Amino acid sequence: MLLLGCLLAALGLSAQINMPGKAKDLLKDKKEKPAKTEPAGEKPAATETRSTRPETTEKREDVAKKPEGRPSKAPQQGPDDRYKPSEVELDFSSQPFAPAIAWASLLSSNCWYFNITTGEMSLNNMQVSFLPLKTKDGADVRYESYANTTPLLRMEVWNTGSNSLVQTIHYSAQPATLPFYEMTRIEGFDYKTHAKLTEGNFELRFWAGTKHFYTYPFSVVKQQNPDPYAPVHDFYFLRNACPDWARVEFGPDGHFIFHFYLSHETTTIPNQSRWEVTKPWKYLVKLYRDGKMVAVHRLQHVENKFEEGDLQTTNGVWKKFDATFHAYPPAGKGQGAGSRAFFLKHDMKDGSYTAEVWLKDQSGAETTHQYAFTVKNGAIVPAPQADRTQNADPLQFLEQGPGRFYVRKK
Repeated sequence: MLLLGCLLAALGLSAQINMPGKAKDLLKDKKEKPAKTEPAGEKPAATETRSTRPETTEKREDVAKKPEGRPSKAPQQGPDDRYKPSEVELDFSSQPFAPAIAWASLLSSNCWYFNITTGEMSLNNMQVSFLPLKTKDGADVRYESYANTTPLLRMEVWNTGSNSLVQTIHYSAQPATLPFYEMTRIEGFDYKTHAKLTEGNFELRFWAGTKHFYTYPFSVVKQQNPDPYAPVHDFYFLRNACPDWARVEFGPDGHFIFHFYLSHETTTIPNQSRWEVTKPWKYLVKLYRDGKMVAVHRLQHVENKFEEGDLQTTNGVWKKFDATFHAYPPAGKGQGAGSRAFFLKHDMKDGSYTAEVWLKDQSGAETTHQYAFTVKNGAIVPAPQADRTQNADPLQFLEQGPGRFYVRKK
């Protein structure tokens, strides 16, 4: 019995001795295994990255809505955005008058290009008056192409017969001699530079921002060459204001200067690339006041007789020709002082005037064009279309510019 008791006591003591080792192992296991209920936020949640996307989307929308004049960095913006109509509202009351295209530049052959064999038309640089200086929200306006995501100025070519848009051409502008701006056609990227026309009635509609501010009507007529060997059979000829108007202005020394537009039309050309054939004419321009001749553009140097001049017109191209005048009748004959006095601004006495352009071609056929105007109180009375108090259609105001006077053919 004593032996059995000793054995039991030894086993109990051994169990107590091993207990701390097992407790240590339990604690070790507990430290190595992560707890199942970890405090929130100690490890990244799987949805945390997605939670930032609404904020990113909001920032992109803000960038996309930047006003024009600041390039947008929105990735969803496509290249076609630059060709859309401008959404900028301009303050047209920031100028004393509505803007208008200056006829002196619009009717220039350097501006208006038209190919009579293909019907391709384009307008290059031209001048426009009184463009708005401010936007509706009071910001200064800049018309340079780099200052706006979408150009502020555009010209739409419309076929009025079918009421359809043919082409849109965009422009930038910079100040010239204020209040005039020089409009320049924008090229490059995918901006359109030409419109292809066939016969019909058309309008040029000019826009600044969201507003249509000017309209210029014109037409194209078709003529055919029936010769089967002709290099071109269908020709398209432009009809704008050039045949119906001339222009008067005065030089730095007061010289009376008369500008008139001429062209001719033929379907007989050397080849399809040489359609701009020229035609020679003799010409003479006379000026009448109340039916009496008061000036002529050419006089002989000695005898003071009328002297015909020479000019050349171009097929399908309206070109401007100029004439200065000598007073008539001359003060005297021979090479004496005052024998060929110029006709100056101070010679423009009040009355009804007619400028007469006489032409003769190589076959001897003669043509005469007459343009009438009135001088009152020493100044040329503007045509009703060029007088803002009389003009019936502001969209078609005849912008002469200072010191220029458009006179209509009789």
